[in-house]
Amino acid sequence: MTKTLFIRLLQHEDKGAALAERISALREGRADADVYAVAPESFRQVPNTPFCYWVSERIRRLFTELPPFESEGRTVKQGLATADDFRFVRAWWEVPAGKILDSWQYAVGSRQKAEEKWTEERIREFQAWCRKRTYEGKRWVPFAKGGEYSPYYADIHLVVNWENEGAEIKNNLNEKGGVRSNVWMLRDTAANYFFRPGLTWPRSTVKGLNVRILPGACVFADKGPAGFVGKPSQLPRVVGLFNSECYQLLLGLQQGSRAWEVGTVQKTAIPNFVHQEESSLQKPTLSTWFLKRSLNVIDDTSHAFTLPALLMTPGAGLVERADTYAKQTAEAEAELRRIQAEVDKIAFELYGFTDEERNAVGSGQLTVDSNEVSGGESPDTDDAEEMDSAKDGESFLTTDHRPLVTDLLSWCVGVAFGRFDIRLALDSSLIPGTPDPFDPLPVCPPGMLQGSDGLPAKPEDVLRHYPIRIDWDGILVDDTGHEDDIVRRVREVLEVIWKDRAEAIEKEACEILGVRELRDYFRKPAAGGFWMDHVRRYSKSRRKAPIYWYLRSAKGNYGLWLYHHRLDKDVLFKALLNYVEPKIRLEEDRLKSLRVRKEAVGSSGREAKQLEKDMDRQDQFVSELKNFEERLRRVANLHLDFDLNDGVILNIAPLWELVPWNEPKKYWQELQEGKYDWSHIAYQLWPERVQEACKKDRSIAIAHGQEDLCEAENPASKKESGRGRRKKKGAS
Repeated sequence: MTKTLFIRLLQHEDKGAALAERISALREGRADADVYAVAPESFRQVPNTPFCYWVSERIRRLFTELPPFESEGRTVKQGLATADDFRFVRAWWEVPAGKILDSWQYAVGSRQKAEEKWTEERIREFQAWCRKRTYEGKRWVPFAKGGEYSPYYADIHLVVNWENEGAEIKNNLNEKGGVRSNVWMLRDTAANYFFRPGLTWPRSTVKGLNVRILPGACVFADKGPAGFVGKPSQLPRVVGLFNSECYQLLLGLQQGSRAWEVGTVQKTAIPNFVHQEESSLQKPTLSTWFLKRSLNVIDDTSHAFTLPALLMTPGAGLVERADTYAKQTAEAEAELRRIQAEVDKIAFELYGFTDEERNAVGSGQLTVDSNEVSGGESPDTDDAEEMDSAKDGESFLTTDHRPLVTDLLSWCVGVAFGRFDIRLALDSSLIPGTPDPFDPLPVCPPGMLQGSDGLPAKPEDVLRHYPIRIDWDGILVDDTGHEDDIVRRVREVLEVIWKDRAEAIEKEACEILGVRELRDYFRKPAAGGFWMDHVRRYSKSRRKAPIYWYLRSAKGNYGLWLYHHRLDKDVLFKALLNYVEPKIRLEEDRLKSLRVRKEAVGSSGREAKQLEKDMDRQDQFVSELKNFEERLRRVANLHLDFDLNDGVILNIAPLWELVPWNEPKKYWQELQEGKYDWSHIAYQLWPERVQEACKKDRSIAIAHGQEDLCEAENPASKKESGRGRRKKKGAS
């Protein structure tokens, strides 16, 4: 068999000079370590026949000696591409909790072990139950759509509109009358694999394949493919294998891009270990999942959220607690690295890698470059939100105390609004245990204040001796001295937690934030203030979804904070009646009082001059308040009944004049132009226009419950008639 010489010069900047040196050495009968003699026929053993000359013949032979993943009851499936994520996808925290698939209670309520809970028969029953719930008002289903680099564990922060098994998506047509989504291609996948426990990964990455456990009751995306095996109890060992160095080497040999496609994973060889009763990869994989989830319980946008980090660690002050948390995190990351080394060692043994091959993998000698194999394209940069975050490595560690303080204050605001449960900070025994990795995600994370139904608490759910008063109307105000002043309410939370040390804790928080007092932090509309910190925290995967809305007067001397989940048709009128109008009357009375005093002292003297300044300042403040009232009333008079299913950004859009953020104005203009006629806010504001859209677009008609208006043909009937025609033609 004739061999061909290949020279690998990846590490050389001057490749021309390096190549000349290698050729000269070969002429002298010497061959450097980066010169390989390989028979081209050997490449055919690897799927797609890549020129993977730098690995040994034995490694290439693995693809013929071992079974591919897609065999023996294992499979990989492409997921859903909605073709309009802005319309059909939300962050879980922006939609009504009562509209999210509530499968956690169904699957977990029995408290069975995973082996009993996820038998094939029970999985089928569970999938059928989930499908049924989508016809019973459970519109939003957890949507695994890639995400940042996070092997083993990653929270699923998106939900997709799968009401009536995706009726709106199935009827969303393009200009030629075809369905925009790939949903009709997924009939078998949707019926047999949606809602099933499995594994998933971001299809496009920079740092490498990172596979994580896919809990039950999820729909998975085109950009977040999913894999399945016969028994979910066997999945952890596959997750561990897929995250190992040697598996990723074999995967990378077949393609040069960092896009981990379904077909490539299907063809990659795996050892004969999956069906073994015991697997040495099972324990380290599960240990990693539990450890990584424990690091996620401090993130208030996570389904695992319990408490902010500064309330999960001991210490007298905030800096001491932050330092303790940093130390604990560093120890956890060291343990994660140790476990990963164990996983790599086990995987090397399963594949039978020699010591020389292991060392070559560890040193990077066998690293795949996108230019070395066929199809070496870089990931699509348009999919940035599905790719890795910009942070170095996958580190939870930070030496900056500021993010931890902002997390704490965000939680305090949530406690005041009744979103989070303060009792968990007072009694750690109330914190629930860790779920099974394959359990469906809860509608509400453990740290949320919940009723007995597992949904956000209502006033009647909260006991009289609950340690803090809750703002059930969803309105706080930036107004010193007011009982619903946001700073006052945050201080009340700090006092319950720290008691007589609360003032010192507040002072320390201000020092860390770099502000003179807490109000400065809440009033600052730009970067470094609470509002923009909150916007950043609650924006992921192109969903910009802050749930505490800052309505600010022109000069920032007055403001309201509205809680997104308490919005209703009366909330703006309540804000005017209970907060803004009384404030204007109070400040007008103060202005009158100043005028009376000014008349009494005359027009000369130091006191008179000071009163003139005070009057001018007060007059400007009253004008500022009246301007605020005018703008707020203009929106209130639209009589909007906010529908949270539309998402945060469309609901906040009419308030664009009051919100210190550029995004709402853009979406308000687009609403006016008719870009979002599927939304309920558009129907309320422009009903005639939207009804005309319903006549032409069945998807919009379904969104508004106006299918009787629709004149367009149902795509489902086209599919059925198309199948009938093909069948008839084949029979003739």
